[in-house]
Amino acid sequence: MNFKDVRIGKFGFINNFLPYFRLEQKGVPIIEASPKELAQMFEKGKIDFAPVPSFFYIKNKERLKSHDFCVASKEKVLSVIVVSSGEMPCDDNGCIAVTDQTTTSLNLLRIILRERGMKNRVVSVNESRAGELLKHCDQALVIGDEAIRARMTYRVVMDLGEQWHKLTGYPMVFGISVSLREKDMTEIDRMVMESVRWGRKNIDTVVAEAEKKFNIERNFLELYFKSLTHCMGASEKRGLELFEEKCREHGLL
Repeated sequence: MNFKDVRIGKFGFINNFLPYFRLEQKGVPIIEASPKELAQMFEKGKIDFAPVPSFFYIKNKERLKSHDFCVASKEKVLSVIVVSSGEMPCDDNGCIAVTDQTTTSLNLLRIILRERGMKNRVVSVNESRAGELLKHCDQALVIGDEAIRARMTYRVVMDLGEQWHKLTGYPMVFGISVSLREKDMTEIDRMVMESVRWGRKNIDTVVAEAEKKFNIERNFLELYFKSLTHCMGASEKRGLELFEEKCREHGLL
């Protein structure tokens, strides 16, 4: 297969920097977009292979084929967090502002709150920055690179990957690579997974480049990359199945 004929996408977040680093070094063209945008591109037939939000996959799996590449947290995820502008704990009855850029993390938050018997009101806001979200509520759910920036300024009151692991004992799969069922993207998935393995073996090189590009402390980047897994193993598959089960149990599907 000629990769130049295939439209390959990735999350425009640091969590996809390591997996795609080697591919981009080799000059493979990659379309970078937000998880929400990548899902929309699949809807419009504008992309062939890319990670999409897990909730989108669950809703559309009859027509989507999943692959090995994923974005999952082992325990803490570090970049899907609830932050607070003050000292209020996350177990009160206040509201949590949530960026409208997420469906998976929003529904994960709803599951965690209900499973823990918490009464927080969840408010969707057309914003992604923590500072703007916190104008609406005392607490805010932020994702991706904005969450990494926010944790440097605001108090982290909940890490959703950590809470999911405490609830289920399994990884939380936030994104999974897909293609349309009628398209064979096996070779593309193999190529991406080779890039993932290269990134893991050469993590010092990847971290050094990420430090320059994102201006984030090396120690945090090392911790962050090691907190993630990018391969759909047995534990990740079970984690995704449990997420679907919980979504159905709580009427989110």
